Amino acid sequence: MAGIGFALRRLAEQDSLVARVRGHTHASFVASGPWLFTVLALAGINTVAPSRLASLDLFTFSTIIIYNFAFSLVVSGPLLIVLSRYLADQIHAKEVGGFPGALLEAMLVLGLIQVCIGTAFYGAAVTLAATDRAIAAACFVVIGWIWIATVFLSALKSFETVSAAFAIGMLAAFGLSAILSSHFGLSGALAGFALGLSLIFYILAARVFAEFPGPVCRPFGFLSGFTKYWELAVAGFLYNAAIWVDKGIMWFAPGRRIVAGALVANPAYDGAMFLAYLSTIPAMTLFLISVETRFFEKYLEFYRQIDRHGSLVQISRAHQDLLDALRQAFGPLAVIQSVICYVAILIAPGLIGIARGGVEMVPIFRFGVLGALFHTFLLLGIVIVSYFDLRRTLLHVSAVFFCANAVLTSVLIPLGPAYYGYGYFLASLVSLVYAYGTAYPQIKKLPYVTLIANNRALR
Repeated sequence: MAGIGFALRRLAEQDSLVARVRGHTHASFVASGPWLFTVLALAGINTVAPSRLASLDLFTFSTIIIYNFAFSLVVSGPLLIVLSRYLADQIHAKEVGGFPGALLEAMLVLGLIQVCIGTAFYGAAVTLAATDRAIAAACFVVIGWIWIATVFLSALKSFETVSAAFAIGMLAAFGLSAILSSHFGLSGALAGFALGLSLIFYILAARVFAEFPGPVCRPFGFLSGFTKYWELAVAGFLYNAAIWVDKGIMWFAPGRRIVAGALVANPAYDGAMFLAYLSTIPAMTLFLISVETRFFEKYLEFYRQIDRHGSLVQISRAHQDLLDALRQAFGPLAVIQSVICYVAILIAPGLIGIARGGVEMVPIFRFGVLGALFHTFLLLGIVIVSYFDLRRTLLHVSAVFFCANAVLTSVLIPLGPAYYGYGYFLASLVSLVYAYGTAYPQIKKLPYVTLIANNRALR
């Protein structure tokens, strides 16, 4: 991701307001594309659809989309993180000829898994028309493929394609769902959204194949990464599951709604949390353009000193520059995100009103924004930890986040709606403290970790 960050930083640093706006807009799509697409498309559809869809159909439609994004993220998490590491290793070795094959093979593996899950869930547990179930299952598969294609586009540093794909797909999903729902009801809304998703995937995949037109080679080579990097695979599953585990628990709390047999949701909690997550976009954008690129420059210099057999003084100086870059980068980011969090909490009733939510969403939204504040820094810390290949630390942090979010959310439900969202907030805070306490000592003694602890020749 640092590579695409450099390209965006060059655009954002041009002496032009338009260029800066373009740079930060592209960064928003790159950092939060699927999430931003989902929220904006659903918001637009929920705005225009009431005149075309019955309230029950509209709720069913939104719940299906939420389920598809949730389960696709959790199911694809292990594959995506291992695939990312595989692509990084191939780029480092200057062997990118296997990218087209890796994309097709990853699609096949994930597609088979998702077809089995989607068929079992929508075919057996959900009571909808056969057409609706088929379209919902197809959406589930396409969303997983979008996650895969986005990984490849990040490696290509093709931020324009990512932005264009999500913008075009979002507009298509919104327009087609609105038009088709007026003629075909729930089936039309689902079909329109599925076509928008398919358009996103087609644009992303076409760009990958255009850049790497070579033949398929080294069949399923990336699968060996599950043995070599099993900690990453488990961490990818646990982290993505941790994001959704509190929602899953709240789907069985008071205030839930059940439709079509097995589709359970908690509209107040889900809606408030989705809005709260939007507060993270500025921090993710700034991190991609400024923080990660600045850190990566010092990161490269540190390891270059080691590769060049630099003296202890040179390595220590590069290490200190790396630590200083982290402190200087995260300070302004913390201030900006804290101000956004504070303002969002103050104007929460107005924001919920604009989103046409009920007053019961206000306290959930406030806890959600606080949780998102600490969750953002937890995620950015995980990115930094990943750079140093501290895979066991990454696994432990992800496990703590998952367990804390599950346990605290469950324990606080009996206290009533006033405490909804408090579990996620506490879990994010606890996980951030644990991540900092575990990772910082290792980063602080990085020369020892690099030259001694992680030196296979000494094992």
